[in-house]
Amino acid sequence: MPTTPLVIPLIVASLLLGSLLASGKRKISKRRLLAASLLGGLLNAANAYAVYTLFPPTTFSRFGGGSFAGGTFAGNFTGSSTFQFRGAAGANSESSFVILSFITGVLIVLAVVGIALLYARRKAGRGEEEAEGTEKEELEEQEEI
Repeated sequence: MPTTPLVIPLIVASLLLGSLLASGKRKISKRRLLAASLLGGLLNAANAYAVYTLFPPTTFSRFGGGSFAGGTFAGNFTGSSTFQFRGAAGANSESSFVILSFITGVLIVLAVVGIALLYARRKAGRGEEEAEGTEKEELEEQEEI
């Protein structure tokens, strides 16, 4: 099975954070965050479907020897009968891959934006504490004069 693509959700998260920084706000609405997460998931699922369609996973034989191909393995094991074996490239693996890619896309956007917002709040809190500390020092210097 191909690996789950992560580029699309990271691009969506960076666009959301870029628009947030451009607006100057430190808060984002839940509706906008949910819409961006769903968009990242849908785009990631579409990307996963395209990857799965263009590059199908390789399947291997349970039996020793033989060759492997993209979708099916056909070999002559008993002399006259031919078996076709589809292991990892079954009907459910494509749908499960696309569903997992959708879930991954949603969670990646939520995680990146959530961590960025927590970091911004923490930095803003420290900035206020530092600003209060400098104001106190300035008041003390003015009182000394």
